Amino acid sequence: MGIFSDGVHCRSSQRSPSFPGGSLLLGRWRVDPERPVRPPVEPVNDLEPVPVPRSQVTVKTVLTICGAVVGVLAALYVVIHGIVMLTLTVTAVLLAVAFNHGVERLERWGLKRPLAIVVVMFGVVGALIGASFLIIPPTVSQVRDLADRLPELNARIHQTRFFQWLDARIGLEQRLGALGEGSSGLLQQAVDPALRVLRGLVAGLGAFVTVLFLVIFMLAYGGRVVRGVLAESLPAHRQRYERVLDKVYHSVGGYLSGLALIAVVNATCATLFLAILGVPFFLPLGILSGLGSLIPLLGATLAGLLLSVVALASSGVLDGLSVAVYTIVYQQFENHVLAPVIYKHTVKLNPLVTLLGILLFAELAGVLGAFLAVPIVGTCQIVIRELLLLRRERLKLPLRGDVAEQLEKRGPRRPSFWRRPRHV
Repeated sequence: MGIFSDGVHCRSSQRSPSFPGGSLLLGRWRVDPERPVRPPVEPVNDLEPVPVPRSQVTVKTVLTICGAVVGVLAALYVVIHGIVMLTLTVTAVLLAVAFNHGVERLERWGLKRPLAIVVVMFGVVGALIGASFLIIPPTVSQVRDLADRLPELNARIHQTRFFQWLDARIGLEQRLGALGEGSSGLLQQAVDPALRVLRGLVAGLGAFVTVLFLVIFMLAYGGRVVRGVLAESLPAHRQRYERVLDKVYHSVGGYLSGLALIAVVNATCATLFLAILGVPFFLPLGILSGLGSLIPLLGATLAGLLLSVVALASSGVLDGLSVAVYTIVYQQFENHVLAPVIYKHTVKLNPLVTLLGILLFAELAGVLGAFLAVPIVGTCQIVIRELLLLRRERLKLPLRGDVAEQLEKRGPRRPSFWRRPRHV
């Protein structure tokens, strides 16, 4: 309903000009002469303000917008300045989800949850200590052998035809000499490198202990937190939230089991290849290569570089080059074929979606993004599927089948309220 400047009441209409009761149609407005006419609002004098429509912007709206902006800025500040804390927390969450599967299995076997947590954590720590004793001593021995054989290896490399060919065309020996002098100068200018290494070891040990205790507390009290949050939700939506959380839980567990399977395949293939070449200490080196697969993109490269250097120092140039070529080929196979296929069965992700997600998040957040890409993409897939399921439920369609075919079988329906013609 509207009011003209002369105070005549009017209504919006799309009908024909003929109305009962002598109503008149002026353009798109119907004038009803039977309704009382209110005189126009005029100021008594020039000092009295003319009434204006009430503003839709309230103090509550302004405060809500300001609060949202402050919240976004605070979240960005926490992410930027607390990246170490967030990394440790995310790592602890992933490990807690993985270990919780073992805890639940022990509970099904009759153990109480506190005892099951103790058994699982002691098993994990014992496995890590055993792997350390298996890998560290041979690695230290290999490093010492490499340092002792560096002069001999340098002389053998200088005698190869390929090195002599490069030296004759680009002066490779002179360039390497200049690079060595620059590196020695940088090392001499470094301030106590041993102290920096010690600080790194202490920081790594502190991070390990922090993650270990976070995992223990998450296993002990994480379920209570989740149940408390779900208890605050509406009963009509609680079942849906529980279903989404359960799917995300199994998706993350599938990702971690798939990652462990990729590491086992890498360790097995590397161990067999090094054993065939006759490289010394092939077992710890193969295990080290498998552990490199736990760090997406960068880990396999670093492990392959170490394997190539060890093979070069212990078995010669040909074996070193063979290991380098194997590392490059296997890394491409693992990143583009093996990992997508395994995650297809463990996380139920399309291999193409897996590969695109890893590449995207690696570009956005580096190694951490690549590590979290699969669980993030899997969680997004679960949420999208749940939203599509909710849409089918609201349309009263079957849970399976093409939506268009189901709507055609149902026949024409009255359009929904947002598609009805509305008056302007």
